[in-house]
Parts: sequence; structure tokens; C-alpha cells
Amino acid sequence: MSEKFIQAIKADEIAPGGMKAVKLDGKEIVVCNCGGKYFAVQRRCGHMNAPLEMGTLDGTYLTCPMHCVQFDVTNGEALSGPVPADFGKETPTPILGKYLQNISMLIKHVHTESISTYTTKIEAGWLLISDEI
Repeated sequence: MSEKFIQAIKADEIAPGGMKAVKLDGKEIVVCNCGGKYFAVQRRCGHMNAPLEMGTLDGTYLTCPMHCVQFDVTNGEALSGPVPADFGKETPTPILGKYLQNISMLIKHVHTESISTYTTKIEAGWLLISDEI
């Protein structure tokens, strides 16, 4: 079976280091421009379902905006587990402190799955994404 590619966006719509969410054939995908090389990954985090395009992209490492889980966009591998929020030098109120302790305990038991990746190619200035994972 040969891969079918779907026209997604113009390649110049995403600056180097940028990301853009697209929906193709019912699949939510994030396109990442890593220095002119394009990668496409599932849009939702493999930890808590957060929208990954709202995170940060550093080289080929995509960091989730919700709990700082990192993924390698070249293969979808989860590189880290979730990191609880850091309040710096501020001391949370007792109620918030207890809540954060409970959340931290729960997060430790939530497994982070790697994310799906899609093959990409450029033709005539368009970024095409494979319809197969």
C-alpha cells in the first residue's frame, strides 16, 4: 500500500522554529518548522491531551504547554515525564500547597505516551502530510 499525501499548508506559512495546528481527514496535527525541515506530529500531548502547538519548539524538541513534557518531533518519542509548576521563591498558601502536593502525587502515576508522527514532503511550495501514521 502506498502512502497518500494530503496538501496541508503553504510551506512559507510557518517561520523557522514555529508551529501550526492543522486538521486533515479528521486528524489533528501540528506542523513544526525545524530550521526549514518540516515535521508533523499528533496535536495532543501524550500525557494530559494538551494542545501542543501552544507549547515551545527548541530545535526538534517540542515542550507541552501544560506540564512541560518534552517530545522529539523526528520520531514522537516522549523524552521526559511531566514537571509540576514552579512557583520560584513564592510560598503557596496552605490550601494551594496541599492541592499541589496531591496533584504532584497523581501526576507521578500518569504515564506519558509517545506521540504519533507523519511523513512530510514539499511539492511546489506546499507542505504535504502522509495520511498514514
